[in-house]
Amino acid sequence: MNLPWKKPASAQPEEESDAASDRTISSRSASGVGAASIASAAAGFIILVIAGNHLRSEEYAQFSVFWGALFGIFGVLSGIQSETTRAVRSAETLGGAPGAAQQHPSVLANGVLVGAILAVLVLASSWLWAPSVLGTNTPWLLPTLAAAAIAYSGHSALAGASAGTQDWNLYSKLMSAEATFRLATVGAVALLGVGLLGLELACALAAILWLVFLLISPAARRAAIARADVPRTAYMKQTGHAMLSSSATAALIVGFPVILSFTSSAQELAAAGGLLLAIQLTRAPIMVPLQAFQGVAIAAFVNQRDRGVHALIKPAALFLAVGVAGGIAAALLGPWLMELLFPGKYDVPAWLLAALTFDAALMAVLTLTGTAALAVGMHRGYSAGWVSGTVVSVLCLLLPLPLPIRTAVALAAGPVAGAAIHVASIVRLGRSAAAATT
Repeated sequence: MNLPWKKPASAQPEEESDAASDRTISSRSASGVGAASIASAAAGFIILVIAGNHLRSEEYAQFSVFWGALFGIFGVLSGIQSETTRAVRSAETLGGAPGAAQQHPSVLANGVLVGAILAVLVLASSWLWAPSVLGTNTPWLLPTLAAAAIAYSGHSALAGASAGTQDWNLYSKLMSAEATFRLATVGAVALLGVGLLGLELACALAAILWLVFLLISPAARRAAIARADVPRTAYMKQTGHAMLSSSATAALIVGFPVILSFTSSAQELAAAGGLLLAIQLTRAPIMVPLQAFQGVAIAAFVNQRDRGVHALIKPAALFLAVGVAGGIAAALLGPWLMELLFPGKYDVPAWLLAALTFDAALMAVLTLTGTAALAVGMHRGYSAGWVSGTVVSVLCLLLPLPLPIRTAVALAAGPVAGAAIHVASIVRLGRSAAAATT
């Protein structure tokens, strides 16, 4: 199997072990990550189906906003995973002076520290947003979000370290186990007949699962002692850039319902259960596998820094082609599937399902270009692309248009603007490097 993120066979010896090979990932390991991404996507999809059927439409709108807040926080913390992957991979490939690595920070300790800081910020800023986002369940859900932030920071650091050391077996297990455990807890709560609050609390519980890996897995303990490629001050700065970008990423990808809650009237939001569900369902088939392979992508782009923007062409074209094909399929089959899965509950027009599906492909392209910018060390360009994309989307949501139309426009315009900035930053880096060698 000729994978695009592998080096040509002529440039490497055939090795049985991933660790012994200079490939980013072997066919066998890629299959494992792919299977884990499918499991994660399926688990998330089933949770949405359970919630969509278990809750009333207005309750689902509330659940969707909490889901957006929770995974928005997780999305912010994914910046830890991205920077940890880059730092650990860079430390392994570039090396350094003997003993220098011991002067660099532990990526796991750094990750948990950042998670604790984020938890304090969540609590301190809660008076600004919690009443409108969490509603009457704020006393329960606010501490849950803070605790989940600390817990998930460890998961992000451990997953990033496993991707950085190219331990794809551990990476796959962490990803699939976390998603599967979340599905099991949500399913159990639904079977017990617990209402909205129970489902919300169950979604957050899976953030602690990485601690079990530390107890039972020698591979996890090896990844946990990995160190960054730079001293603590520089690493914290770079992690800050990654998290600023991942904050914008989270706002656009999983936190979008929260943005809608701030830019829509209470009446619009109460009636938006079908729209919010459609956004999540159309994104999952593209975004969940991509986010699962993001660690692979970062490691691959680090391994092929010299290719610059050319490394993006084929995968970006593939995502756009999938978006076009998926949009056509969504228009033809989407309304029927919505009625099959949620009989009589949600009425989402075919054009909107098609538009949201193509928007998901544009979001995938933005994620890909951002990953490439981060991998080549363009932290500022990475941040600028994601922040600009978020700002453009929010501005589009303020247009005097019906909510479905302005949502579809926002989810297209933001990713296009952000991807353009990412590509421009990578091209600029390539020109600077070329000029320096002449």
